[in-house]
Amino acid sequence: MRAVGVAEARASLSALVKEASSEDETFVIHSKGEPKAVLIGIDEYREIEATLEEMADPEARTLLEAGTNDIKKGRTRSAEEIFGEALLSS
Repeated sequence: MRAVGVAEARASLSALVKEASSEDETFVIHSKGEPKAVLIGIDEYREIEATLEEMADPEARTLLEAGTNDIKKGRTRSAEEIFGEALLSS
């Protein structure tokens, strides 16, 4: 994540867009030291959008909370227990 002033962002918008889209860089655009906007690539935006959509689904949210509670209580199983074999071989 990089901070960029409004003047710099205006002067080099094309380069910033290219960097955000091809290098997954995030830019926080600030004015007088205060963050005002964020520039991200379209892939990152779509991932955020999908996550927000899932979080808005009450059923998905309930399942996530239940899974988190299971982890906190130590109710976990290894991949070998679930699939019967190691997923990664040495």
